[in-house]
Amino acid sequence: MTVVRLERVTYTPGRSDLRALDGVDLALAPGEVVVVEGPSGGGKSTLLRAIAGLVPHFRGGRFTGRVTVMGRDTRTTAPGVLARHVGSLFQEPETQAVRAVVARDVAFGLENSGVPATEIPRRIDESLDIAGVLGLREREIATLSGGERQRVALAGVLAARPDVLLLDEPTSQLDAAGTAALCETISVLRRDGVTIVIGEHRGERMAHLADRTIAMRNGRIGDPQPPPVAAPVPRTPPGDVILSLSGIDAGYGPSNILTGCRLDLRAGSITALHGPNGSGKSTLSRVIAGLLRPVRGHVQLRGIDITDLPAEHRHPAIGLLTQDAGRWLLRERVDDEVAFGLGRLPVHERTGRIRRTLAALDLAEHAGRHPLDLSVGERERVALAAVLAAHPDVIVLDEPSRGMDPARKAALAGLLAGHAARGAAVLVATHDAEFADHVADRHVDLIEGQLLERDVVALR
Repeated sequence: MTVVRLERVTYTPGRSDLRALDGVDLALAPGEVVVVEGPSGGGKSTLLRAIAGLVPHFRGGRFTGRVTVMGRDTRTTAPGVLARHVGSLFQEPETQAVRAVVARDVAFGLENSGVPATEIPRRIDESLDIAGVLGLREREIATLSGGERQRVALAGVLAARPDVLLLDEPTSQLDAAGTAALCETISVLRRDGVTIVIGEHRGERMAHLADRTIAMRNGRIGDPQPPPVAAPVPRTPPGDVILSLSGIDAGYGPSNILTGCRLDLRAGSITALHGPNGSGKSTLSRVIAGLLRPVRGHVQLRGIDITDLPAEHRHPAIGLLTQDAGRWLLRERVDDEVAFGLGRLPVHERTGRIRRTLAALDLAEHAGRHPLDLSVGERERVALAAVLAAHPDVIVLDEPSRGMDPARKAALAGLLAGHAARGAAVLVATHDAEFADHVADRHVDLIEGQLLERDVVALR
């Protein structure tokens, strides 16, 4: 029996001349787990959207071929009907939330599907428990970390009990415990006969669960390829302290997430910030950038207290890439987005920085395109380019490798090393241990609201 079938599917987005899918044939059986790997922009997300019926119904463009799910043709079946059988966890879980509180958000899909009101509370608790976030039931979604939002979004999908589950980069913001819990969830679902398709740059995380692994490149299905060997990152001896945090208490609402945090960032050093989901890594990043004022404590930039300085006045000395950076792009062309923060530079210098930064992040061919025509990973790189092109003295990146394939992560590591070599201090908050080990010369852990050097933690 075949649950999902794609036959010669070709799809070109409305404002593009490039085929996102190019003659794709694929058949999926009940309970099969398929991992789809491949570079950013290769077609992984588009493949998942085609199975869900979101391509072409919500995306427009030119579509040929045929997709059937549980015997239903996606061209003639409304996405709302398909949603009773297909559940999708998008690459940007922060865009998937509809309601303000976790339990109500999980209930939203059930209410719209006509699930009896008496059954909804049990479904909510069951799905939150499976996703490992039952303790967040009454939390406001706006207060959650990226990883917590990812797991809440998964709970919302699981509550509908789909026959086909589509997971797009499901581990991109998860800590080790969250990834282990997700793998266990997948194992349980496959035993129940759920067909699961996982789009994942870090395919090795899911390889032990997969019945097969395929690759998407240039819109076509091919064989997986080994990741490139990353070149060593040149190290720069640390220099003077550029940014200093002392006694920082910060959080949201009545309780603080950070308590008495101290941190010095030195010129030429790349610091990796580690910690489980919800530990406060993004909160710390927002304090540095001026997006969140600490309850107490001080932030100093080159010896000057900037604790009360608004975020807009910290630019370009401090540059922040947020965890959901692709949502905040403002301009209609990629090159204009990168130029947005360079208005005071002479034209020739501005043009040169844009060109060099886009080339370094493999975005040069997209310079004239609209950011919304790009993949999620490509949009994240556009936002990163906008930060790096300004040459900040302090570069703060929150999960910068999210949506990046191994080759582009290696390129990013080299690019950050170049900025460190010119004297910038770099802070990278990440769950990607492999990337952190490759790029950083220093590691700190955020544990119970305080920062500890990695070697101190190891001695405990």
